[in-house]
Amino acid sequence: MRKIIIASHHRLAEGMADTLNFLSAYPNVSVLNAYVDEQNIDDQIQKIMEDIHDEEVFIFTDMLGGSVTQKFVPYMDKKTHLICGMNLPLVLTIALGHEEVYNEKEINELIQEAREALLYVNTYKIMNQDDDE
Repeated sequence: MRKIIIASHHRLAEGMADTLNFLSAYPNVSVLNAYVDEQNIDDQIQKIMEDIHDEEVFIFTDMLGGSVTQKFVPYMDKKTHLICGMNLPLVLTIALGHEEVYNEKEINELIQEAREALLYVNTYKIMNQDDDE
């Protein structure tokens, strides 16, 4: 079973993980709420990463240029994927996806699908209104 790590500034990660648990009860999730207390973020990350044992890992973070994402960059490798700008459809898809290790092409396709889940509904509603009354 793959490991999912959700990390963010403040408590966004906690909320994302809580919602993931509500929808899927996915058991292999670690959460990092960065900068909510006096704990050193490097120590927190090291502790999370020490629990990884030859399993595929998806690390979801909040912002590309943010310190949380940057702190995870050294851990990237063939089976440790770092994805920033997370959204619930993407995290849920990975949690419930196939058991084989994802390749780069598959991950990029999933990210594209997640991007398509971002939608300005005001415009979408106007474009897709049914003319039948």
